[in-house]
Amino acid sequence: MVEADSPGKLFIRGLNTETNEKALEAVFGKYGRIVEVYLMKDCETNKSRGFAFITFEIPADAKDAARDMNGKSLDGKAIKVEQATKPSFESGRRGPPPPPRSRGPPRVLRGGRGGSGGTRGPPSRGGQMDDWWIFHKF
Repeated sequence: MVEADSPGKLFIRGLNTETNEKALEAVFGKYGRIVEVYLMKDCETNKSRGFAFITFEIPADAKDAARDMNGKSLDGKAIKVEQATKPSFESGRRGPPPPPRSRGPPRVLRGGRGGSGGTRGPPSRGGQMDDWWIFHKF
């Protein structure tokens, strides 16, 4: 697939759920050679989610298509057409993504912060408070 912020890639939203790839190619193909039409579909129903990406071979053709088609009606719905860009949460970040948070077992806290000075957690089974989490279902 072509990079999300390539100059020849358009984002089209507001599509009729009946609009398919062939219809998009027919309408946008008059502006130039299309490299890819990627219609986003629901995984379960395989119906259109109402938006698509179209990549043109020549970025100037994509610009012309965006200018002319933005706000036009396609299959009875007004569509929005604009240059595709990466989401702001990705483009503003520097470096690799942060590591995932640990989902290990909870720690058992011992006293020392006031209160009765006992441990937190369920009542003891034979005095083994440190192992209470082994029997606890998460």
